[in-house]
Amino acid sequence: MLEDTYAIQFSECSGHACVEMQGELNAQKIRNTFAIIALNKKWIDGERTVLWRANRTSFPPSFEFADIFQTTQLSKALTKPGKSAIVVEKSSDMVKKAARFYQSIALTSTPRKIEVFFDESEAIAWLDE
Repeated sequence: MLEDTYAIQFSECSGHACVEMQGELNAQKIRNTFAIIALNKKWIDGERTVLWRANRTSFPPSFEFADIFQTTQLSKALTKPGKSAIVVEKSSDMVKKAARFYQSIALTSTPRKIEVFFDESEAIAWLDE
């Protein structure tokens, strides 16, 4: 299953789970990555914040927005209140649209707050609020 996830690191000082997304954006890999994070004891007992670095991703031609909806629905059982910040490049319109779509689904169907940022330092400041 690890090959179907993005790289995850847990920050010792802040407790944030930091996800380094590289390559093509993949809804199943996002779901699998979140599942691994959600099962981590330190994260469960902490602030439950996630910094998603999506500024090294590309949007594959075969991507379907319906995949986001389906994988988010399957992740509901693991979702706990907390915050996720997604950092995207300003020039990557389709990745921004996908991040905003995740944000809208979270707003209506999960107890998580998701915000999209273009600057990592602003994202971290928001997670630390």
